[in-house]
Amino acid sequence: MRRKPDLHIHFFNEFSISSPFYEYAPSEHNSTQLTLLISYLVANQDTKVPKDVLMSMLWPDVKDKIPVGALRNLVYRARKELERLYPEQDIDYIKFTQDAYYWNPDLYCKIDITDFENYYNLARQEPDSERQYRYYYRMQRLYTGDFLSNHASVEWVQYRATYYRNMYVNCTLNMCEYLYAKSRYDELISLCDQSIILYPEEERFYRYKLLAYMGMNTVKTALEYYQSTVDFFSSKYGLDISTSLRDIYQDILLRMPNIELKMDELETTLGVEKDTDKTFYCNFDIFKNIYQLNLRSVRRSQGKYYLLLFSLLPKNDTLPDSVKMKRIMNLLYDLLANGLRKNDVFTRASLNQYSVLLNVSEDININTVTDRIIKAFEEINPDPDIYLNIEEKPIE
Repeated sequence: MRRKPDLHIHFFNEFSISSPFYEYAPSEHNSTQLTLLISYLVANQDTKVPKDVLMSMLWPDVKDKIPVGALRNLVYRARKELERLYPEQDIDYIKFTQDAYYWNPDLYCKIDITDFENYYNLARQEPDSERQYRYYYRMQRLYTGDFLSNHASVEWVQYRATYYRNMYVNCTLNMCEYLYAKSRYDELISLCDQSIILYPEEERFYRYKLLAYMGMNTVKTALEYYQSTVDFFSSKYGLDISTSLRDIYQDILLRMPNIELKMDELETTLGVEKDTDKTFYCNFDIFKNIYQLNLRSVRRSQGKYYLLLFSLLPKNDTLPDSVKMKRIMNLLYDLLANGLRKNDVFTRASLNQYSVLLNVSEDININTVTDRIIKAFEEINPDPDIYLNIEEKPIE
């Protein structure tokens, strides 16, 4: 009869250790150091970790020498907390020898990251595609989020999180390829949707979803999803992914029904969109085409055309975290959308930049426009350590 695990330990998303009697999980009652100590020892269960390594990991910002008593006290607290897993048994969960701590190797623990890696290795060695898919499927079910997601700022956690994230993405892409080859398009779309929730920046998931729509011959849905995907990457990440999806887009156009339009139908199709009272925003691919058009017509124009680059830059060489940067970029977006003219054009150029095509009459100085925007931004900017830099170049 197979032995049941003494403990179930989870690293993906939030850390926890559970037994039939108790579950240890991070809470307001448990310090960050307590969770990091236990999780580090379990994650490195085959290693005896020297005290100085643990102290450097637990108190990385302390410049002076950390008292050994601080670590000893933390280990004592961890042992007291872990005793609750089996209150009637005398189990030494954290052992000590030769000036190093380590997790008790005699405990039979079922650990999600260990199973995750084992399934990955089994899948890579499996020649049969059906059995290989089953291993990947088990991996996928284990992965509920980033490794120790509540401690993403800790250096060793970041390395592990990247390692498992790459493994998860590779696992998912292999599953996508299998489902696509087997024409199991509904399952493929569901898998892509789940994965996009975790990692919306991974464009290959969107590609497989587009392939699934094409496999189902829902060409109109594929076209709409392609357009929304390109717009999403442009507005959120400042990336133009239309080139990497060009082959699918060309296939979509080839398979679209050839229905001739009448003039009034064409006018309706091209017709008035929402937000016509604001500056025209588009993805980078469209922006590039408009720039080329302006470049060709500039000699015949009575006004002047300028290419502007708006950059949010730090005063102290360090950009704020992504959440704050997103908020400031949204404020700048609103400022440009409402502060420029309706016939101007702008797009997201990068994570912290917008580019603008500006048409000004001969009697208006471009510096007047940029100074006005900088002044307006300073009035709404919530972070004094960030400033707006504007570069301009005439289109000639």
